[in-house]
Amino acid sequence: MRAKACASLVLILASGALAQTEKPQPSVAARNLQTGYCPQTRQLEAEPSQKFFLEGTIGKRKVRMYLDRGGSSIVGLFFDLAGNWESTLLGGAWNHGEIDASDATENHPATGRLKASLAGNRLAGTWTPESGSDAEPVDLITIPEPACDGNESWKPFDDSKSPVSFSYPASWRLDDSGDAITLTCPNPSAIAYDQHIDIYQGTGVPKGPTSLLQCGKTWKYGSNCDCRPNNSSLGCEQARISRRNAVTILDVSEQEWRIYCRGGGYVASGDGEDRILLMGDRWLEIIAPANSSEFLDRLVESTTVRPPSPSK
Repeated sequence: MRAKACASLVLILASGALAQTEKPQPSVAARNLQTGYCPQTRQLEAEPSQKFFLEGTIGKRKVRMYLDRGGSSIVGLFFDLAGNWESTLLGGAWNHGEIDASDATENHPATGRLKASLAGNRLAGTWTPESGSDAEPVDLITIPEPACDGNESWKPFDDSKSPVSFSYPASWRLDDSGDAITLTCPNPSAIAYDQHIDIYQGTGVPKGPTSLLQCGKTWKYGSNCDCRPNNSSLGCEQARISRRNAVTILDVSEQEWRIYCRGGGYVASGDGEDRILLMGDRWLEIIAPANSSEFLDRLVESTTVRPPSPSK
C-alpha cells in the first residue's frame, strides 16, 4: 500500500494540551519526552506544555507563527502572509517566556535567530539573520487557531491553461507546479504537520498517485489488484462509487497513510481522504488530510471540465 505524507488533524492534539498558562515544573527525574509533534527541530518534554498562534510583523513582513513549548524547549515556524508562504522552522530554548531559537536543523545551518519575550498576548524581540544583516524587530500578538474547515467564502480557480475549474477557500494559498495543484490552509501548525490538499489530473486511464484498476462496473485500487473474482489480496481494495451529474466519484481512502513533519521527521500512521473523479476522458485525484469529507464534497461539487477552446 502507498504511504502518504499528509498530516492528521487528530494527531496534532497528541503533542500536548493547549494552554496559555504555565503548569508547575516537574522534577528532572519525572520528565518525559513528547512524541508526535512537528516540526522536530528540538526535543520537547511532555510537561509543562503550551501552544501559541501569533500574527504580526518581523521587520516589514506580515507573518503568522506557531509555537509549541514543552518544558524548557520550544519548536515552531513562521511564514510570510504576503509572500509565497515559505516557512521558516524554529527550534530552541524556553525560559519563563524568554525564547532563544533558530532555524538550524540537522540538514542545514541556521540562517537566523529569534530572541524574544512572550508576555501576556504579545511576543516582542528580534530576528537576526546569520548573514550579518541588521536585526529585524519582532512584534506579534496571540490569535485563535486559524480554522481549516473551509467555513468561509470560496473563490474560483479558473485558469485558462487548466482543463478544469473549481472553487476553494479564499484565505487558502493555491500553488500550481504543473504536476499537481496544492491548496494550503493558513494555519501554521497545519503547515508544520505538512497538511495540505493535492490535486492531480490527466486524461485517459487514471494515472495518479493511487494505482487504479477497472473490473467491469467496479474499480479496485492498490498495488496487488487483479480482476479475479473474490480476490481480496492484501493491498487491494474496492472503491466506493458515487455519481454527480456526469461525474463518477471513486472513494479510495482505505489505504496506508503516514504522517510526516514539514522539514522531515516521521510522526505516526494516520488517516486521510482520497477521491478520484472521472469526467469523460479526464480524471482528477484529490488527496486531503483526515476528516476532510465535507470540505471535499464542496470542492468536488464545484469541479467542472472547461469546454474546449474554439478552433481558429
